Amino acid sequence: MKTRTLFATALTALSLSASLGAFAQSTDTTLYRYGLDLDIAQVISIEVPNSPQCEVVTAKMTYRNSAGEVEALNYEQLSSVCANQN
Repeated sequence: MKTRTLFATALTALSLSASLGAFAQSTDTTLYRYGLDLDIAQVISIEVPNSPQCEVVTAKMTYRNSAGEVEALNYEQLSSVCANQN
């Protein structure tokens, strides 16, 4: 009985992992440009790369639009190190 439960749990975890991988691959990333009309209903995540120096980095925002579809947007910003410099 324990083996059957363990197998079912492992199978569920594997299928969930495959679903999340497909979800992550399904969003096309748009590059932000000035004047772009954005439809953002809910921000899901914002990923900003770490940088040891003050420079422009490309951040990625994943969000849900008003129709409920998940979209991703790349945009440029200054790294967080720049805020600490005089």
